[in-house]
Amino acid sequence: MKYLSFLQLMVCIAVLMASAALVEAAKAPGTPDSVKNKPDIKIGDLKVNRISVNPAGHNVQIEVTVVNPVRDTATGPFKVKVEWTEDPTSGFNLLASGGVASLDYNSASVAANNQKTLTFNHQVPTGRSYKYRVTADYLNQVDEADETNNLASAGYTTL
Repeated sequence: MKYLSFLQLMVCIAVLMASAALVEAAKAPGTPDSVKNKPDIKIGDLKVNRISVNPAGHNVQIEVTVVNPVRDTATGPFKVKVEWTEDPTSGFNLLASGGVASLDYNSASVAANNQKTLTFNHQVPTGRSYKYRVTADYLNQVDEADETNNLASAGYTTL
């Protein structure tokens, strides 16, 4: 009887030790306990505003605000490009590009450095409609949480 109880105790210990070994083996070596967040570049706002009128048309300013909404991440440098077209089915023409040094969202910081606004000027001839397309991080310089939300568009028509 004592032998049977001792044997049952040994089996229980062996089962517990095997379970613990399986749990440790399931952990990949060097895997951090928490997954590090990635930044995410988004077009926060896109405006096309008339700044002046002349006989040839309207001078407009394309105002692009890019934002990183992910706390405690930073983007590093990236480029933003603006393109225009009268007919989107025939393609777009490059208007200009601009650089952003970093979008740093540090939740411990008092200053918010997680957005930047860039401006680009263009002239829309009288009687024409232009569509503007803006692409943030168009050279894929930043490894983002979501690479599919870096595009926005807006239109402008002169009368």
